[in-house]
Amino acid sequence: MGVYTENYYETLERREKVLDLMKKDDWRGVVDEFQGTDEYRDSLLLWIRPTSYCLHFIKQEISQLGLQAISSIGCGCGTLEWLIQTATEVPVTGYEVNRSYWEGDHAIPHFIDIEYVDEVEGKTCLIPANTAIMFCYFNNLEYFHKYLQEYQGPCVILIGPEEHAKRHCDPEPLYLVDSEDWRLVSQLRLEGDDLIAVYVRKGFFL
Repeated sequence: MGVYTENYYETLERREKVLDLMKKDDWRGVVDEFQGTDEYRDSLLLWIRPTSYCLHFIKQEISQLGLQAISSIGCGCGTLEWLIQTATEVPVTGYEVNRSYWEGDHAIPHFIDIEYVDEVEGKTCLIPANTAIMFCYFNNLEYFHKYLQEYQGPCVILIGPEEHAKRHCDPEPLYLVDSEDWRLVSQLRLEGDDLIAVYVRKGFFL
């Protein structure tokens, strides 16, 4: 299996192809782009290499908890969130900072609703308790704990690289394994050394 090594212009062309598929609501076509033998990745679109199975895995896990929506913190342009929403019909709201960056003239288009946290008092948002809270390749442990402290819902989803991968995020997917408040209930390994970890609040019963 090869490693993705396209040059700058080929990367732009590939990115435009993915965005065009998104405009057409062709989520299967987007997934197929990331499942080729060249191990295609584009961190400006999303960090993981998504599969149809992982999208429905996330839906299944939150549905078992009686949840019907996801709040994604640090969503970027929201490609993963769009895939979940389009493939599974689970509504996803993204949370980001710096509207001018994500909605500027040269920004990558986004296809989900995004709330800009830095525009509200306190620079943070109360995440609805009837949604799962998701962090994909998040990279600010201080703010992670701030969100987690304020979140009253039952489910945390952490997505990121496995320990041996040559990528980093903070928190990593297994960060809450020894938590006093959360228990790991399910995990899914993805091609490319990524991991989806699903946690449920201890003492939560449906």
